[in-house]
Amino acid sequence: MDLKNLPLQLTSFIGREQDLTQVKSLLSAARLVTLTGAGGCGKTRLAIQIAGTLSETLADGAWFVDLVPLHEPTLVPQLVSQVLGLHPAADQPLLETLLDCLRSKQLLLILDNCEHLREACSQLAHELLSQSPELRILATSREPLAIAGEMIYTVSGLSCPSLNESEEGHLEDFMRYDAVHLFVERARAISPGFSLTPKNVAPIGEICCRLDGLPLALELASARVQALTVHEIADRLNDRFALLISTQRRGLDTRHQTLRAAIDWSYDLLKADEQALLRHMAVFEAGCNLDILEAICSGDTPSGESVLDLVSSLVKKSLVVAETDGRTQVRYRLLETIREYLLEKLDQVGETSSWRDRHLYLFLARTEEAAPKLGGAYQQLWLNWLEEENDNIRAALAWSLDGSPEDTLGRRRLEAGLRMASALPSFWQIRGSVLEGLVWLERLLAKVDDRFSPIIRANAITFAAMEAWFIGEGQKSLELGREAVRVAEAAGEEGKPALPFALAGLATGAKAAGDFLTAFETGERVLKLYRESGPPLYLGMSLLSQGEVALQLGNFALARERWSEGLTLAQDNGDAYRSAYSLNVLGDLARLEGNYSEAGNRYEQSETLFRELNARHELPSALCSRGFFFLHQRQVGRAQALFSESLAINLEQKNKQGITDSLIGLAAAAIIARLPGPGARLLAASATISGLPKGSPWPPTQMEFDHYQRLVQTALSGVELQAEQALGNAMTLKQAVDYALNLHFPTESPTSSIQDHNELTEREREIAALIAKGSSNREIAGQLVISPRTVEKHIGNILSKLGLNSRSQIVRWCMERGVTQTSE
Repeated sequence: MDLKNLPLQLTSFIGREQDLTQVKSLLSAARLVTLTGAGGCGKTRLAIQIAGTLSETLADGAWFVDLVPLHEPTLVPQLVSQVLGLHPAADQPLLETLLDCLRSKQLLLILDNCEHLREACSQLAHELLSQSPELRILATSREPLAIAGEMIYTVSGLSCPSLNESEEGHLEDFMRYDAVHLFVERARAISPGFSLTPKNVAPIGEICCRLDGLPLALELASARVQALTVHEIADRLNDRFALLISTQRRGLDTRHQTLRAAIDWSYDLLKADEQALLRHMAVFEAGCNLDILEAICSGDTPSGESVLDLVSSLVKKSLVVAETDGRTQVRYRLLETIREYLLEKLDQVGETSSWRDRHLYLFLARTEEAAPKLGGAYQQLWLNWLEEENDNIRAALAWSLDGSPEDTLGRRRLEAGLRMASALPSFWQIRGSVLEGLVWLERLLAKVDDRFSPIIRANAITFAAMEAWFIGEGQKSLELGREAVRVAEAAGEEGKPALPFALAGLATGAKAAGDFLTAFETGERVLKLYRESGPPLYLGMSLLSQGEVALQLGNFALARERWSEGLTLAQDNGDAYRSAYSLNVLGDLARLEGNYSEAGNRYEQSETLFRELNARHELPSALCSRGFFFLHQRQVGRAQALFSESLAINLEQKNKQGITDSLIGLAAAAIIARLPGPGARLLAASATISGLPKGSPWPPTQMEFDHYQRLVQTALSGVELQAEQALGNAMTLKQAVDYALNLHFPTESPTSSIQDHNELTEREREIAALIAKGSSNREIAGQLVISPRTVEKHIGNILSKLGLNSRSQIVRWCMERGVTQTSE
């Protein structure tokens, strides 16, 4: 006799090795294990697979009870009896018959889909387990049975590649993801020629990820490969419930024929308050913490149940995921598939606008609360909070753009979006999303007009001017700065509070356009206003800006004064970001002045703070600065690593000037590592790509460009140098980056670098130039008013430093490098 009635599976079971192992381990230790999880996650299939592997080890086998067709709780014992083939006597209670049968049995009983009959299943399981010592029950349910001794195992979606995972990986690596494996296998069953290829791996990965790895959804999606390409399937996932329908899955209940039906089954079992909370949670793009959920939903539960009780119930029913690992606060989120379903429900009951508005105004309040704190001692906590809520913030900004200036409600939404975008620039700047910030500001500003508050408009335009400067769009920054001042001044008394900040935007625009004198004069006016009355954050920003302009004007003393004051102010206010920024520019100033000891200390402190803050926009600059410091110390390996890291971050942010600065650093490292040809090529490429003769608008980087340009002039002949520069001038940005990243540096640190005629003292350079003119030692001594013996000593030093053996080689060396003047 076959001691099992397990349903015959018509398709292969894929993956889940860890789930199989862990659940079997639980069954060896506990007598009731309940598999919970969202609809379509594969609980039933996993239970059947486990039962199939265990049935041979159990004296009385494994038995499967499908509860889906049953709707009357009192009939649960009867259905179990029928599955076991029992025929109770007319005068014996059904439960007694079951107990008599199972008391001595070593048997695994599967109770499948208990959620709609949970109380009846709980009672039966408790009775059977309390009197049948060798019985084990494996239940599947959207929520636990909640009886003593129950072990709960949550079944999640199959493993998926991330949306941004490289498309260049080996196909075998992608097939190791269970979701990809399942999709490909099911698609191949329908279309035998189907396979994973370099061209379809990205859309298949997107399908798996966006469907949360849910086996049911993947099987329904794969069934479409006969009619659609995988690219088309991925594109249609925004209407996934129309797409994911199958009429081919014969023999299955209707819940497994459409994705919508599977989720309908769970949704319809909820109480009205639970349904409402679930719908309302759909407006959270990135999930939410309990305090956010309570802030937006409290007062909307007619039954009087708390938000915590309701969301806890939804977690138990596998409709909400509670993320707790490594967190101080739990975060609740919805699977994307369930969220899409709930957004439809929200629309059907006419709640979309009201709950989107609640979401918008809640995050407006929270971002405006965060804005001033991004310049204080707790900025790291607020930065991390904004990072975690970034997708919710984006959703709120997108909804604000749905407003129209033609009606009151639309103007309120647009104004809320503009205020929110004006609260976020520090976050966007520190975390390296400046371009995104500018895009949001520009999209919102394009929809507002004179009917909006001039202060809100002027502030938003000023922030846009600053964001444009950060990404190197000088002309746009200048135009926006002028517009901000125009709006503030046109408003008269009403616009006066916005005028200092608007002037700061104008100064930024002038700086971006290279008009440093106007930038300085306007900036001093702003500084005066903020010293009289202004938030410390804005005063600190002005001090930093004025220091940069002073440096561009060659006034090192004033630059040091402004930056030192800014550093003190930032440290007093606990502003780690602006402390790091001030330390970095003060290090640059020290490097310009040749004080490498001070520069090294400043850079180290700056880098540490930027890393702690995860300040992605500013960190690459600090890495480059420190890289040049290590090159001065002849630590080529450390310098190369810093320049390479800087380049990677700048590439990620599409920061063209930052990329160019990193290329200059890698060129310098190559030159010190005795690779003058590649170094010369990269220097030329950086100048061409940036459109600037010295590759950078920043004086400290310009100094390094000049220094290493002189080095290659000493290391290469004129013909060699011209050839390398021609190759560099012809490079695109991508070609230059690829070339730099594929350079092979010597593994050993050079004990002596390529010789720079800067390494000769001024007097030695004078003597080398005179030798090139044909002067004798005596003639040189007479012209320089030194003794012939001193001339001989200098010539010996020159030969040693340049690795030469004779005067004639000095002459050739000078001719090749144009060193023919007694001074340069």
